[in-house]
Amino acid sequence: MTEACSHGIKATDVVLRSLFGQCDDAPLASTLLGLLAQGQPVTSAALAGAVARAPEDVARQLAAWPNIERDGDDAVVGFAGLTLRQTAHSFDVAGRQLHTWCAWDTLFLPALLDTTARVRSTCPVTGVGVELVVAPGGVQHAQPAGLHVSFPPPATTDAADVTGSFCCHVHFLAGAAAARSWQNAHPEGEVLDLAAACARGCHVRANP
Repeated sequence: MTEACSHGIKATDVVLRSLFGQCDDAPLASTLLGLLAQGQPVTSAALAGAVARAPEDVARQLAAWPNIERDGDDAVVGFAGLTLRQTAHSFDVAGRQLHTWCAWDTLFLPALLDTTARVRSTCPVTGVGVELVVAPGGVQHAQPAGLHVSFPPPATTDAADVTGSFCCHVHFLAGAAAARSWQNAHPEGEVLDLAAACARGCHVRANP
């Protein structure tokens, strides 16, 4: 493993830890993600009922986790890379129109949700539309061919603000030429082909 690859895995490991909060309460994090995938805001009371725990206990744990999006009623609308708010990355699950914070989220969320998702995004370099079908076991279909995924420099990732320091830099790039163009414009960052980006997601999920 190269030094750059090792640094990249460490950085994305930090991101995954900050997204899920699973280090201290995996059942709650998993249940919240599953409820959010139903396409409706999740209240603390509904989450507490789903895990058979006291509402105040659940509310206290949610308050301790960073990177949670809430609506005006204080219900959760975004968590662990999955969001009900519109972003550049469409994530269709069983006919429910969801979104993700970044391109990389679309590659590992199907495994966490145990479902297949239809993904639509756009390459920021070429403007070409990107479409994928991602199952729990990996990518089943990707168009156009030769997709890559961009990542920001590891040192710039702030675990307290994943969307602002990491996700906003993580895009699908349509083809080798677009990947080179992005890398030239962002020399401190990293660009992986689709298979390597998927593998990195598997690595960090296996090492929470």
